[in-house]
Amino acid sequence: MRRNVTVLWLVRAVWLLQPLAFVPLLTHATEHLAPSGRMLVAVAAWAMWATVLLAAFVPSTVSLTAARMMVPLQLIAVTVCAAAGVSAVWLTAAGGASMIALLVWFSGETGVAFAQGSAYGAEQRFPLKPPVPLLIPMLVSWLVTAAAALSGIVLLANRIWIVGAVLLSIALAVSRFVAPRFHQLARRWFVVVPVGLVVHDPMMLTENALFRSAQLAAVHLAPADTEAADLTGGTAGVVVEIVLHQMDTIVKTGTRDNPTGTALHVLSILVSPTRPGKALQAAAARRIPVG
Repeated sequence: MRRNVTVLWLVRAVWLLQPLAFVPLLTHATEHLAPSGRMLVAVAAWAMWATVLLAAFVPSTVSLTAARMMVPLQLIAVTVCAAAGVSAVWLTAAGGASMIALLVWFSGETGVAFAQGSAYGAEQRFPLKPPVPLLIPMLVSWLVTAAAALSGIVLLANRIWIVGAVLLSIALAVSRFVAPRFHQLARRWFVVVPVGLVVHDPMMLTENALFRSAQLAAVHLAPADTEAADLTGGTAGVVVEIVLHQMDTIVKTGTRDNPTGTALHVLSILVSPTRPGKALQAAAARRIPVG
């Protein structure tokens, strides 16, 4: 828990320092605009910064989703400023600051700290890695939203009112569709609770899978030849196997052909926490057989 607090303060410190790089960049990039245009860009930039800062000080899965959708906007802003002919010095400073913020906000440690911010009681939540097949569609949908939003702001700042307003409207409409789907990723957890383990994954399961300590034969890194039911969604990297003493039933999410879901009788399942080692340590601390 102490480590989570350290991570949260690191996230806050990194974000608090971002204006040192971006204020000079935006000042130079907007110097050719009318005062109203400069004001519009400044208000948009500070509003985004303040929203992410609020998210950093109120850790939860909602905060994590909001911040992870907004923080990458900085890199696109740097690209737009480069097209405006801003000095390479300021571009380098802002680009470096953006990359640091991106790495910090998207790190597994940050995910754990924010997931724990929404936890109940003595449970410990460990986010699961996103399913690989979803990454490209999500990236494309985010790029469309981000491009429409920033283009709309740039056009409004240059007094191209109608097109700018239309693009901002498109960005708002798409974000209302995309944001809940992004938030689903932040609500996928491997949870260690006082009575055992819970797999909370609305993308893969119609209901939580709860395994009491007495049911658990072992929790360990999955061997290459495992035949366990795969709940990782095709995620690459280290996978954790949960082995039971006897068969249990889980219900996978439905499809168009089978909207009610598919019941599976399993003796073991695979999940993929972003921090598998820490997840196993937490399980061992609750006297769950690990290894």
